Amino acid sequence: MMLVVLTLIIAAVNIAVGYAAAVLLGFGPPTLRDAWTALVFARPRTLDQADVVWLQKAASQSVDSLLDGLEEESVELQPHEEHYDEDIAEFFQPDQPEYWDLNEKYVETSILKLNVAMIKSGLRTQEIDMRLRAVAGRSDAETIHRCLEELKEDCETYLQQQREAAEKFTARISELGELRSLGEEIELANLEQSAQLETTLSNLQHMDFESDLEAANRRLLAEIHNLRIARHWLRDMQEAAFLAVARYEGRLQSIERQLWHDQLTRLRSRIGLEVALAEWWKQSRHQNRQLAGVLLDLDAFGKVNEKHGSLIGDRVLVHVAELLKKNTSPSDLVGRFTGESFLIMMADVGPRAAIKNAELLRQTLEKMIFRHEEETFHLTLTGAVVEVRPDDSDEGVVKRLQETLRDARRVGRNHIFFHNGRQSEPVEAPNLGAQEIEIIL
Repeated sequence: MMLVVLTLIIAAVNIAVGYAAAVLLGFGPPTLRDAWTALVFARPRTLDQADVVWLQKAASQSVDSLLDGLEEESVELQPHEEHYDEDIAEFFQPDQPEYWDLNEKYVETSILKLNVAMIKSGLRTQEIDMRLRAVAGRSDAETIHRCLEELKEDCETYLQQQREAAEKFTARISELGELRSLGEEIELANLEQSAQLETTLSNLQHMDFESDLEAANRRLLAEIHNLRIARHWLRDMQEAAFLAVARYEGRLQSIERQLWHDQLTRLRSRIGLEVALAEWWKQSRHQNRQLAGVLLDLDAFGKVNEKHGSLIGDRVLVHVAELLKKNTSPSDLVGRFTGESFLIMMADVGPRAAIKNAELLRQTLEKMIFRHEEETFHLTLTGAVVEVRPDDSDEGVVKRLQETLRDARRVGRNHIFFHNGRQSEPVEAPNLGAQEIEIIL
């Protein structure tokens, strides 16, 4: 036995000396780290190669450390003036090969293409909205007429672009196979969007903008608000459809990383959330560790956009995102699920702790005072908490969260509901001592 051990020690020493000699003479990499770098990063990385690298690292690192790196990528918050739609629009430039190929290679890219017209319209109407609010109380005929004509032009442009994109998507519905019904729902939603645009155009044509300029200003802002609601609803629906198709086609992990993060809040986007959840389930994290899901939805957030404009609404969302990041663990998965709802997957947390964390977030937001110019306002949220079971699917957890949130919404606002495995029920929580905070927008 001693002879075997001695032989192994001598062999190890010989290998080490040989490696050192090779390095010294220039026949090997100076360090193991440099060797890894040379192998992995010698050529430009694509998404597929990045996945290979991730799998290679898995052979030498713990699953937990890798997943922690995947869950919490370091991204700094940008100034509040950065706009969600404007940044997302950059992802759809067809002359940038690192972004989504919009030549309709896959049917899900046709869904993304439908969003391009929506994004551009959102930027144009936000500019009109800001100009109208800037002159409110002292509206002049020139500004009102210019905004009116620009809004008409935007509606006509958006309607034409949206129809063209919708026609291309409709022509490809047959490619969706078992998801054909989902494609038909998107087709119907696009028809409803077109009807909203036509209604807005008709309203603009028949409005009286001469007798009362302030009333004209308010009417224009109301039309912009209606368009925003319809646009965001369609955007959320199409993003969910995009994910469903990508999952069905087996391409969920091939979604470009640029689409993983929400450009306003710097949290994960709906796409980034679902890609990460799929990876968690692939690694059996839901079976090896305790997990709890939390879905939080801001109450009556549309009123903030309606009264103060979408720019202020965006700033509020940035502060809510900061609140979530400060009050969750680095190992948690946090993202913007839809326009004003946020999903958190809490790791190594049981149901009681998850309920307490969600309730603390609710009470903290309730205590926040948002100040814009001379006005102040408060926000509340309604939330859902579920415990993840070992036999759950990632899609099943998200679906149960959505159903629990709907149950909470039917009862009212500003509370947390918990799904106990059989049914959802309201949470009765004590005062957790959240402090009043004033936020200047």
